[in-house]
Amino acid sequence: MQSQRATTLTHDQPTGDRRTENAPTRPELRVVRNARSRRLLRGLGIATAALVAAGGYVHFCLYRHGYRAIPKIGVGFLLQAVTSVVVGGALLVGPHLIARVVHVADRLVDTLTELAAAALAIGTLVAFALSRTPGGLFHFQERGLEPAPQALIALVAELGVLVVLGVWLVASHAARREVRTATAPAPVPVRRRV
Repeated sequence: MQSQRATTLTHDQPTGDRRTENAPTRPELRVVRNARSRRLLRGLGIATAALVAAGGYVHFCLYRHGYRAIPKIGVGFLLQAVTSVVVGGALLVGPHLIARVVHVADRLVDTLTELAAAALAIGTLVAFALSRTPGGLFHFQERGLEPAPQALIALVAELGVLVVLGVWLVASHAARREVRTATAPAPVPVRRRV
């Protein structure tokens, strides 16, 4: 089954309004991705949301089971869990619906949710690394993959977020490039005068 190329040009027609009767119409370019790239990007968004949720769930469980009593660290674990819910929800809902609600471009919302997921993952990994240094993080120190298995699960989830976001970035760029080449006009042959 061959996917359809996804470019449509539509022209706005004057509606009879006196202000628009004499105004020239401008073509509106609307880009629609093909079904395969749309499914791939949606699947990557769901995978990212699942990994973000896994990391948040681990941090919430650790918060409930003793980490809330540790000054500054307990609050950090709770903030990581709440932020994971917000970012994961935004990834699941998708940029189109959020963009409609807040009246901004889909691409801006898509970029911001991807950046939020990346920032959350990087921040968690940095905190993880700092807590294993001799000075610790806010004087809180752990060793290796303690507490087991939560530390390993969180580490894999946060690294997975970064890997899936990287694949998402490449796939999104390839889809935009495919649309650009599909909309490029055919070259006009130049006649040489003899």
